[in-house]
Amino acid sequence: MSRPLGCGLALLLLAAPARAADPPEALLSPSTQLYLRWDGVTPHKAAYEGSALGAVMQGPTGDSVRALLAKGPKLLGSSLLADPLQEGRSPAALKAAHADLKHAERLVGLLCDTGFVLAAEVNEPRPTLAGVGKALGGLLGAGPGPAPDSFLPDARVFVVVPGAGPKADVIFGTIRLVTRSAEAQVEPLPAALERTGFVLVPQNRDVPVRAAWWVEGDHVVFYAGSAPVETAVKGVRANLAKGGLTKHPLFARCRQTGDFEAVARGYVDADSVVGLAKRLAGPFVPGLAAKVDAIGVGNLKAVVFSSGFKGKESRALYEFDLPGERKGVARVLKQSPVTLADLPPLPPDASRFSLLRVDYTAAFDAGLTVLDALVPEQFGVEDQGKTPAEVSKLRREFLERELNKATGIDARADLLAHLGDKVCIYQSPTEGLSVLGTVLCISVKDPARVRAAADRLARTAEAVAGGRVKVRKKTLAGVEIREVYGRDFGFFVPTYAVVGDWLVVAAHPQPVQGAVLRQAGTLARWKPDADTARRLGGMPADAVGVQYCDPRSPAQNLCTVGPTALGFLGLIQSQRGNESEFDPIDLGLVPNGHELSRHLFPNLTYTRDDGKTVRVEVNDSFSLPGEFAGLEVLAFAAVSGLSF
Repeated sequence: MSRPLGCGLALLLLAAPARAADPPEALLSPSTQLYLRWDGVTPHKAAYEGSALGAVMQGPTGDSVRALLAKGPKLLGSSLLADPLQEGRSPAALKAAHADLKHAERLVGLLCDTGFVLAAEVNEPRPTLAGVGKALGGLLGAGPGPAPDSFLPDARVFVVVPGAGPKADVIFGTIRLVTRSAEAQVEPLPAALERTGFVLVPQNRDVPVRAAWWVEGDHVVFYAGSAPVETAVKGVRANLAKGGLTKHPLFARCRQTGDFEAVARGYVDADSVVGLAKRLAGPFVPGLAAKVDAIGVGNLKAVVFSSGFKGKESRALYEFDLPGERKGVARVLKQSPVTLADLPPLPPDASRFSLLRVDYTAAFDAGLTVLDALVPEQFGVEDQGKTPAEVSKLRREFLERELNKATGIDARADLLAHLGDKVCIYQSPTEGLSVLGTVLCISVKDPARVRAAADRLARTAEAVAGGRVKVRKKTLAGVEIREVYGRDFGFFVPTYAVVGDWLVVAAHPQPVQGAVLRQAGTLARWKPDADTARRLGGMPADAVGVQYCDPRSPAQNLCTVGPTALGFLGLIQSQRGNESEFDPIDLGLVPNGHELSRHLFPNLTYTRDDGKTVRVEVNDSFSLPGEFAGLEVLAFAAVSGLSF
């Protein structure tokens, strides 16, 4: 093949539009650093319907969720229609807004059919010849310098809606609604790009963020980033000629992750991201590379995940690649298995617990390393070090000495040396309201020495506070309990006791009292029900951590708090609004707690570590944001505030 003919074919390939058969990943950069794909509901309809999530969505709770989702476009549309009407806008403008509102109402259904792909990549600034010329001219005083954004990283984020090209108006109309509410200016893509789409015209030309959306073959593409829109569109064409990110090794891996029907998958190329951070910020932060590696972030090479369904369970698998010698926080996890026999005496109605093997000395060292990296202050010991590593070591030693002075104990000799290698966090609705009832248990090897160290810490706090802190000693079932009262603690009363082989710490005395009485045999302990016991029987023998969360508890909390919270919001709304226009919040959208929770069963998560990769295996019925930490009520409040 002659060279001119080969170049001509290459140009044709570069300019060729995406075909209907091209997967959406083919449009994305082969060096994409963040990739996430959700297939939607329709392609996995049978798997969804057979799961606990499917059972929830097929009942009254699902009706409430769909009704809430439908409120968003309607609320936005009402303002977009009412405001122009009051401002005397033309009938054509009102008609256009109404048409876009109709499109927006179909968006959720479209995404359930098609799913979406999210991808992101950041690279060093890519100077052009013109930019270099301007820089030299500016330095020599022969002309204006380059634009400020010439030195910004090349950041690009893409969202692709697969197969949505024939229904692009649904997505375009939704975006028009948003831009119209923000009073942003939108123009058609330049004709030279030969694409049907639009570009956002920034109100502030100094803001180096561009955005555009267009139809690429059978797909709809949304782009936002620092690169010009023309460059982004041409980049998509170039990616297509190379096969896109389908050539990335992590892409192939995330498609094969998990023994379940996957509906979502993705990866983070952490090695590329960390390397980029070192190169971009390194010249401005002395010793950054060494600090990042010392913290342990440098060990992380990749994160790969997949999620889906297997029978009634929602499954997910997260893999964190940590090869080689681990440092900093990467050393905290111990490669020793745990069993249910390793649990402390949990309350019989424990709604959630997490048990993990940890190296406390490594955790302490990691904390000092993080402090060294984050605190820019000079401590006066830096001049004694000849290399960045020596300087960092001297700073950590200084921080440890200061910490020992402040606490009145030698952290390593008096405390860490006498701790075990297990940590357990749990909650019980009877012993504390949501997150306020969280209990921390740390295993101990020498109870007497750990108790002595804890008491010295408490006495130091009393002395330093100058009368604003009081420690009360109480005895229950032969166990000494310390309650720490402070003028500035509000309703918190930090309480601790060494109970058997555990140091138990809580925000109030009652959870610690419960642990003491369970250890003494006065109160019953947690035992899994028959079905949970059967599922726990499949716990991997090499699991270094196990997490249990009964979603029925947070679900019932939401259904209990929901009507009161929404009623309060409605009261505020009615007081601020016009009494002649009474439009109350629909409290009936909050589902019945028994109906919602009857489909649910405990969520189980296992953590495994083979020395190269940490694997987190999730087996859920249904999860809510922040539910394990007991933050579901706060999450509900946030969603409610946004919805109404």
